[in-house]
Amino acid sequence: MKKLIVVIGESGSGKTTLIAELTKRYPEQFRKVVTCTSRPMRVGEMDGEDYHFLPEVYFADNSDLVLTKKTEEGFCYGTRKSDLFPTTHHMLLTSKLTGVNKLVDMGYKSIIVVRIFISERLKVERMRQRGDSEGMISNRLHVDAETAAGIDLGLVPVIYLHANQKIEEKMEMVLQAC
Repeated sequence: MKKLIVVIGESGSGKTTLIAELTKRYPEQFRKVVTCTSRPMRVGEMDGEDYHFLPEVYFADNSDLVLTKKTEEGFCYGTRKSDLFPTTHHMLLTSKLTGVNKLVDMGYKSIIVVRIFISERLKVERMRQRGDSEGMISNRLHVDAETAAGIDLGLVPVIYLHANQKIEEKMEMVLQAC
């Protein structure tokens, strides 16, 4: 049975890197869920590969979208329901802890959570390296602190990783769980 692997972690923890490496090295086993956003593309991003870049109106009352949110910057994010049912590949998705609970509440069964921890120092360093503004970094630190505690994943299997682990170690743990 194919799994929905939800990679969670704070900003800069390496969620995107892990997903990119799994899909690059194991394309026959893994595919990334391409989520939707109304924010502008960052340098190097591609529509349909990194995100589906869509106008804000797409997000208004769209019943095909789950895990929707609007950031303080005013950008919308969402995931298409149809992308969450793996049939040929294990699907990889980034989310927050609360997103996992929403998926479970909606009846999604074949979920594995990959939880990546990161120190605040490394988190800030990585966000600066990718070009985030100091205001965005401050906001993300605040949001991460608010959402990191108090969420119970219940019976959902969890793989615990740390941002400092080598990518090969991280991938091996995910492969073993599938």
